[in-house]
Amino acid sequence: MPNRLAPLFHRQHGLRQRRIGRSFFISMSLALLLAIGFSGWSILRDYQSSTDQQRRSMTSLSRALEGYTSALLQQSYESIRVATQELSNPQVTAAQPERIYAVLHDAMRYDPVSSQLFAIVDEQVFIVDLEGQPLHSQELQRQLANLAHTTQQEPLHNPLAWPNQDTYLLPLMITLGGDTQKPLRLGALVPTEKFGRLLEHLGLEQEMNGGLLSSSGVVLYRTPEPASHIGHVLPDDSPLRRQLGTNSTSSFVAASSLKNIPSLYALTPSPRFPLYAVIGETTDSFHGPWLHRSQLTLALLAASLLLLGLAAMQLRRMIRQVSQDEEFYRRLFSDVNDGLLLVDNEGVISTANPVAARLFGLVDVEQLYGNKPSQMSPEHQQDGRLSVVAANLMRVAALDGEIQQFEWRFLRQDNQQPFDCEMRVSLFHWHGEALLLCVVHDITERKRYLIEQEFLATHDSLTHLPNRYWLVRHIEERVQQVEDPRFAVLLLDMNRFKEVNDTLGHQHGDRVLTELGERLQDWLGVQNASVARLGGDEMAIVSAYLADQTALHSLCTGIAQVIARPLEVDGIHLELSASIGVAQFPEHGTSASDLLRCADIAMYQAKRERREYALYQRSSDNYTPERLALHTQLGRAIREGGLCLHYQPKIRLSDRQVIGFEALLRWPHPDKGMIPPSEFIPLAESTELIHPLTRWVLDEALGQLRRWQEQGLGTCLAVNISTHNLLNPHFLPELAGLLERHQVAAELLELEVTEGALMEDPELALRSLQAIRELGVSLSIDDFGTGYSSLAYLKRLPVQVLKIDRTFISAMVENASDAVIVQSTLALAHNFAMQVVAEGVEDDATAAALTRLGCDIAQGYHFGRPMPAAEVERWRTERA
Repeated sequence: MPNRLAPLFHRQHGLRQRRIGRSFFISMSLALLLAIGFSGWSILRDYQSSTDQQRRSMTSLSRALEGYTSALLQQSYESIRVATQELSNPQVTAAQPERIYAVLHDAMRYDPVSSQLFAIVDEQVFIVDLEGQPLHSQELQRQLANLAHTTQQEPLHNPLAWPNQDTYLLPLMITLGGDTQKPLRLGALVPTEKFGRLLEHLGLEQEMNGGLLSSSGVVLYRTPEPASHIGHVLPDDSPLRRQLGTNSTSSFVAASSLKNIPSLYALTPSPRFPLYAVIGETTDSFHGPWLHRSQLTLALLAASLLLLGLAAMQLRRMIRQVSQDEEFYRRLFSDVNDGLLLVDNEGVISTANPVAARLFGLVDVEQLYGNKPSQMSPEHQQDGRLSVVAANLMRVAALDGEIQQFEWRFLRQDNQQPFDCEMRVSLFHWHGEALLLCVVHDITERKRYLIEQEFLATHDSLTHLPNRYWLVRHIEERVQQVEDPRFAVLLLDMNRFKEVNDTLGHQHGDRVLTELGERLQDWLGVQNASVARLGGDEMAIVSAYLADQTALHSLCTGIAQVIARPLEVDGIHLELSASIGVAQFPEHGTSASDLLRCADIAMYQAKRERREYALYQRSSDNYTPERLALHTQLGRAIREGGLCLHYQPKIRLSDRQVIGFEALLRWPHPDKGMIPPSEFIPLAESTELIHPLTRWVLDEALGQLRRWQEQGLGTCLAVNISTHNLLNPHFLPELAGLLERHQVAAELLELEVTEGALMEDPELALRSLQAIRELGVSLSIDDFGTGYSSLAYLKRLPVQVLKIDRTFISAMVENASDAVIVQSTLALAHNFAMQVVAEGVEDDATAAALTRLGCDIAQGYHFGRPMPAAEVERWRTERA
């Protein structure tokens, strides 16, 4: 076979002119008869195909630009969103610049996108630069102050010019408390140069342009010549501007470019931000090649018709053309970029091209002749099959007419180094004999790139440890295991690592994390465990099942010892520690998200208790789906009137007369029955629900007090409030407004606040209490004796009543210590000119003892249980 094929591919050979002439003349005559009708259809199809291909390319580019841009802006947005939460609870003021700069500094550390972060507090502008340091640029402050006066609700704003530079900044801003006179605003400034680098990576053609448009038609970025176009607004009659906001997916618009050149634009809206990614290309740039091809087709058609008429005169010329075609195919076989092998039906290489020889590290093509592809391959392929067996199976299938396409590993013949190829094997016949054409395409570099990309997608770029994506996938794979799937997830967070970053800088902090990652990976490698970095100084470990406390203690202690080994950075010896939280499968969760959540809760418990590690305990987990559902139901109950008030009488002990009532909140849940306040009040206090809840209670209580006054049943009413209400600047005007609306005298209302709550922010609580007292409202300290307030602080409070907690009252008759406490409290309160209310009076003996000690007021089941308003009216009538 080599002797028969070699002349065709390796030297010129003569042809019989008469046979070729007749065959060529007949075939050309038949072909040209069909060419006239086929040419028009081919030109139209070529136009449609080229247009569709160009549109797909532009759509892909615009989607890629939108995806990268939205991802960048989302990172910056998340940093200011987290900073907004820190500055809003409690609300920051301009008098706290250190706190503002500290929060902005922390946010900048985790923001790889923004060049500046800023906060506008009480109409004052605070800015930090890329290093988290305060930036005092009057021009930039002025622009941001102007930006703060806009009424735009979207976080993305028009670009700002960097003072004294030819660069622009794209502002992102979040407004908190927009209905207030001076809302809190936090924002980030993203340099538009980042979008330019994104467009550079996309590799636009010379005739293409790209950029970003806001939903209002403002140019956020454009290449080329960005400085000449950023900030410009598209005209109202621009087709491009009219298209904005009409589609939620990519669309095309034919319009003139900014240089007044007819163009086609692909617009892709961002689902997260009010902007559009735009890729444009001049119409001539992709219509021109089609026109050129169409002209060439028509020219060929005309030439073919001319050749048909002059066939006899051009026969010799056609024979020469056939010879040139043979040269073309010979050159095609020799110069194609892929290796070509012609294999006979025994699997032996008959002919090859020079590219194939170079792939195998050979100088001469003839060195391949007589070899079998399986002989130039390793013994086993990557899937474990023997190369000889796999090659024979594919050869037989190809000889049966099946086109084979597969990956194959060969060995270079000069150094025996492996290289991977993509092969396509097809059958064709030559001189009545079956041959196999093998196209060999080297994919070694492509596979290396894919392996590298796979590594980058599943590993942390700093420490080269597996990342969160790998960890979640690894946990889910272990969950799916049938045999012994039990395992443990450990979440560890470095203690005081912020101090390392702040003292030595982030560069040295990164070195510390890298060193710790290597240590843990080496040590855990022999412990049947894997470690991954989740972000920042947080790492996770997946270990074998920890069967008992001894195994848990051994593993966690070992990890702590590895972390605690001294580490030298920049001449400083560091001794670090970490807090570890442990969750086990399947006891604590059946998915990656559940296990990581439980380990995170356990880790924070260990951090609070200053312990090396903590195992997840369901009893300490307040963040349950039931709690979240109860929060939602409580909010609905507040809005829809699902709550009610009960009233417990307060009795003056000297004459046993009713002097007032205490309003007690109740929640009759439609499914769970009566839910005690001890379950839902803490839930409301941990969220913003405490404010609407307190407003509802005050509104309902004052309304009932007004109705009693109209019925001639005038009395005083006590209402419990939270410390969060005292710290709320809107509470005082709301209270005054409710008193005015219900026309209730302020002295008839008594507000009770617990002693412990006052100590959360004593000075602010004191100012709030003084302002409430100035309205004429009475104040009472509830649960006195259970908190930590000092006498020095107590004497400053503008309160009139102390309420002794029921824990001291209920056992005072039998317990002398409780009696002494009650007696001391009575003496203390009377010395401060305060009245004393005893809670939890359950029997007459306790009431008599309190009377002898000089207690002023009592309440409890002995006198009356909490009851609805209708029962209160009957109870008062019967008592009278």
